[in-house]
Amino acid sequence: MTTGPRPFSLGARLALCASLVRKGAALADVGTDHAYLPVFLALHGGIRCAVASDVRPGPLRAAERNVARYGVGDIVSVRLSDGLDAVSPDEADDVAVAGMGGELIAKIVGRAGWLKSPDKRLILQPMTSAAELRVFLAREGFAILREKAVSEDGHVYTAILSAYAPKQVCAGAGTYPYAGGLDGSTEDERRYLLRQAVSLRKKARGLAWTGKSAEADSFEKIAEELEAMNGKEESH
Repeated sequence: MTTGPRPFSLGARLALCASLVRKGAALADVGTDHAYLPVFLALHGGIRCAVASDVRPGPLRAAERNVARYGVGDIVSVRLSDGLDAVSPDEADDVAVAGMGGELIAKIVGRAGWLKSPDKRLILQPMTSAAELRVFLAREGFAILREKAVSEDGHVYTAILSAYAPKQVCAGAGTYPYAGGLDGSTEDERRYLLRQAVSLRKKARGLAWTGKSAEADSFEKIAEELEAMNGKEESH
């Protein structure tokens, strides 16, 4: 008796990204690695079609194996691409870029001018440099529609849902680069914000040590504001 492939579930980080993809969307998953995100969404009826792209041949071969293993080749196509260079605008309503540094994500988004359309959605999950990514989004006219945090294996991650909407951009100074769309309404969000505050206080101490007291005071103030956001209770 033959059996099909074992079902799989996404880890908390990729599951958060999956929850931000619009149902029935055409998805481009950039840096797809093993194509877990598009394969999972294809299996659960979450997407119409998907391009799973990666700049490295090795991960693409793993992606091809998973697409074949789970029988979703009619929905998910695998493609060698540097960012979105080999993806056309009509192939993607939603674009996921997860598991990379924020500065690399910004470069990928910045190279694809067709993303500056209100109909497109970005699902961005930076592993580092999230503040730099948020500043880039605001500067380029991308508003944060929603942002959530989640814990996995002792780390806390954030995922950003964004769209080109210059009039909706709300990105003054202060907490925006460090909190984005988070408001401290869940335990994971509070953990994320607290870690940002700790990092800023460390930076402030370094600046104060070198005599840059004005900059140090600015970071201390932002850290206080982030800590104040941790007073919110989880909403039900």
